[in-house]
Amino acid sequence: MKLMRIGLAVLLTVAMLYVARTNSKGQPELYTHTDSGITFEMVSVPKALEHTDAAVTIAVSGLPDMSCGMVFRYTEQNPHPGDFKSMAMRRDSISGETTFFSTVISAGTKGGKLWYYFEAVDSTGSVLASFADFAETDIQAKDAPFLFKYIGEVPLVVLILHLIFIFATVFFLSLATVHALRLVSTGANVRPMAVFLFWATVMCFLGGYPFGIPMNWYAFGVTWEGVPFGHDATDNKTQLLFVYLLFATLTALGSLTHGRIGRDILAPQALGWVGISTFAVMLFIYLVPHSIQFTPTFTYAFCYTWIGVVGLLYVVGLLRSRAR
Repeated sequence: MKLMRIGLAVLLTVAMLYVARTNSKGQPELYTHTDSGITFEMVSVPKALEHTDAAVTIAVSGLPDMSCGMVFRYTEQNPHPGDFKSMAMRRDSISGETTFFSTVISAGTKGGKLWYYFEAVDSTGSVLASFADFAETDIQAKDAPFLFKYIGEVPLVVLILHLIFIFATVFFLSLATVHALRLVSTGANVRPMAVFLFWATVMCFLGGYPFGIPMNWYAFGVTWEGVPFGHDATDNKTQLLFVYLLFATLTALGSLTHGRIGRDILAPQALGWVGISTFAVMLFIYLVPHSIQFTPTFTYAFCYTWIGVVGLLYVVGLLRSRAR
């Protein structure tokens, strides 16, 4: 029975990490778009190591004639229309009705960004069609440019330990969820769930802060951009999960410490539902694409509301438990 629970936790862990991996916007993606009868197809180049070059290739079908070409439009400033510079793309080859164009972009110092899109032009330079990131949701404009990030090289030991702690967080949280299901259905002992929630909280803290901060520094040249220090979505997702895990652990503090410190603020079955909710919170957070960014106003409002509501829930539960 114990092996079955561990096996289920491993499956849940693999599933969650797969969701996070496939949902990441930091991975190359295939984009296709048709504008004015001209079809564009490209595998995006989302990032490159600082001070290295990256090749961007695009396949274009439906150009009126051979005198037409492609222009690469780019900027390292905020992506306003007037900020974009132009660079003619090289015609590499032709296959049937498809022409392949390419250009090389150079990554600057880590933490920098470059926004880019494409224009098909005729022999006079008039724009026939354009190609931007039309796959974006309404979080950004439908014609938002593509984003290319400059990243630094992360030492292998920092990367491996960060990934180990993230994996351990999901694994212990999955084990806690398995025990929470038993707790809800059978009224089993609360402590196993509380112990696994505790270790999930510890692993989340270690992966997010002692090893997440060096990851940020080596990769992007910054330290920590979770509220109140910044509005980076990835750092804030980690912080929101940690806050909720800390809340869930404290709700079962009495069972965790055998009654030596604190108390359980809810009945056993209610604590089971809290344990299950931690997995739901993790799933919600992981479904938000990795590397996506929201506006600073929305990020601060959502994060402060989340932290405030979670804190209020704990205080209310603690006061009610003392009243009982």
